[in-house]
Amino acid sequence: MSGYGQFCAVARALQVLGERWTLLVVRELLLGARTFTDIRHGLPRIPRATLSSRLRGLQAAGIAEAVDGEYQLTESGAALFPVVRELAQWAAVADRAALSEDDLDTAALTWDIRRRVNTAALPGRTIVLALEFTDRAAADRNFWLHLSRASVNLCRDDTGAPVDLWLVAPTIEVTRWWLGQLSWAQLLRQPGVHIHGDRALQRQIHHWFQRYVFAPGPMASG
Repeated sequence: MSGYGQFCAVARALQVLGERWTLLVVRELLLGARTFTDIRHGLPRIPRATLSSRLRGLQAAGIAEAVDGEYQLTESGAALFPVVRELAQWAAVADRAALSEDDLDTAALTWDIRRRVNTAALPGRTIVLALEFTDRAAADRNFWLHLSRASVNLCRDDTGAPVDLWLVAPTIEVTRWWLGQLSWAQLLRQPGVHIHGDRALQRQIHHWFQRYVFAPGPMASG
């Protein structure tokens, strides 16, 4: 028997969504991922074969569909947004699912930052923000965000474009800021956190990011 053998709706929902990675694939689709590559950017640790399997399962369950080579949620799948949001809020309240070292992934973090940029708040020219995670190995240490009102790009390699701002910090502190546990001003006061570069842009930067979509509530930027 592959299911739980129970009439309970919770058990029946878990037969569809309870397999490892499945609900996280749904999360990525809810947050706008459309291609296999985009989903993997949001879930850098998922094996390719597993992602293919989960997408097939979601399509078979009528939760997702493939249209012109891209994936999208059906009406049934889109209805999972409040479920995912409440699950995230449950984990955040009273630290029921405490953040650990195993949860820190700079690739996933910077990808989420990339998709939550408030482009309307950006200056009228392209800004390059360099991120250096001081506690990571070389492969996961440096990222560059190229920010403009027209597009936002995340680079793993230095393109040679002049850098306007450098944020140097431990991964845990940037993650805590992103989750809403720290304001921007509090982040800058944490040990090992430094920002360098254009002073005028330093005063604006906290307006550029909309933060983690499932954060428990609005946090003051100052």
